[in-house]
Amino acid sequence: MQQKEEPAPVSHVAHDLNNILTRILNSVELLKKKVSNPGDVSPLLSSIENGTYMAAEIIEDLLSESTTKIVRKKRININTLISDLIHTISIHLKDKITFNLKLESSLSFVEGRYSDYYRVFMNLIINASEAIKEKGVISISTSNSKVQTGEPGFFEGNSFIQIKVSDNGEGIDPSVMSFIFENNFTTKTKKKNSGIGLSIVKKIVDEYGGIIKVASEKNKGTEFTLKFPAVLNVKQPLIVKQKLILIAEDEDILRELLAELLISYDFKVITAANGEDVLQELNKNSMPDLLIIDQKMPDMDGLTCIRKIKELDLRIPIILASGSQSEIAIEEELKFLVSRVISKPYNFEEMLSVIRELVS
Repeated sequence: MQQKEEPAPVSHVAHDLNNILTRILNSVELLKKKVSNPGDVSPLLSSIENGTYMAAEIIEDLLSESTTKIVRKKRININTLISDLIHTISIHLKDKITFNLKLESSLSFVEGRYSDYYRVFMNLIINASEAIKEKGVISISTSNSKVQTGEPGFFEGNSFIQIKVSDNGEGIDPSVMSFIFENNFTTKTKKKNSGIGLSIVKKIVDEYGGIIKVASEKNKGTEFTLKFPAVLNVKQPLIVKQKLILIAEDEDILRELLAELLISYDFKVITAANGEDVLQELNKNSMPDLLIIDQKMPDMDGLTCIRKIKELDLRIPIILASGSQSEIAIEEELKFLVSRVISKPYNFEEMLSVIRELVS
């Protein structure tokens, strides 16, 4: 009698799905660089990216239910998130709303879950659009800031990003202003159920150590100001030409996509399909400036490979790419083995920022 095959563990399924999602995100990034008129397809690419991020976090949530692993936060560029969100939502609001964006070109990264920030700004934009009776303007600005004298010291490193979302709608009645962040508060009729509620927006902002404030004048509009801790200040692009990166990834397509993206940013790249290949490359004359090593590889997994590299006393920064949280069980050891851990599916902008930081 033939034995029934056991289903794959949840962590293995998560790893495989996250590899697929990483492939999608890297492919979208390459499409942005290759299409002749990116503006024509930008809303579609944004929709693909948004859906991919959301799918990844659903997988993350399901995995967290079956394990005790802590969900890793990702670096997120709020400018990119807002731009993608506007591309998507403007399809439905183009006849009613004009969007005025003033985004700081060197905005620092924040850390967290993409879906949380997406929900915050989606809700604020929907609320703003519903406050405009016919046609109007929604303005969004971002900036880097330092903690001012007398300001609550919520932000590590004394730096944060600031986002303002304003509209020229009907404003908030002063009599209800003090209640808008309370649970179940709404001024909408039962027929309207577009947002997630400002109480949940406030909860998300608080969870990330941020601040949200509101100013409004009846029939003149409303402005929300949000501040979040900054985790990386990206000023001018670092000079990375001639920097050599070794990518170790057993999935051929994913390995080649990442290599092509890095080459397009003037890095030199060599690739390896497994841990043994990595060790062979390190025995050659060309010593890489950075290693990107996938955790789950055949014959020799990422951590085993990294331990062997450490035995060689090579002082090379290492990024460990993880397909699922259950792949990495020794959190304390990681502090001594690798420079960074990036969870798949990473967005390329996140990967690029970490690489530039480590090779500078």
